Amino acid sequence: MAFTFDEDIDYIFTFCKICWDYKKFLFDNPISFETQSSSVGICVNCNKQQNINLYEVKDYYLNLNNNNN
Repeated sequence: MAFTFDEDIDYIFTFCKICWDYKKFLFDNPISFETQSSSVGICVNCNKQQNINLYEVKDYYLNLNNNNN
C-alpha cells in the first residue's frame, strides 16, 4: 500500500532515536509535508518527544512508493 501525502494524518512510522528502531509517532495536528520542515512527534513505544525532519520522512516514503510500483 502506497503512502499518500494528500490525506490528513497525525502519525507516521519513522526511526526513534531512543528505541533505536522504527516506531509509530503521533502528532498533535495533521502533518503538512508541503509547508512544514519539521514537527515534534511522540513515540508510541517510549512516549518521548522527538523532532522529526519531515523532508527526510517524505523522501523515505517517496522512495518506498517508487520501489513498490
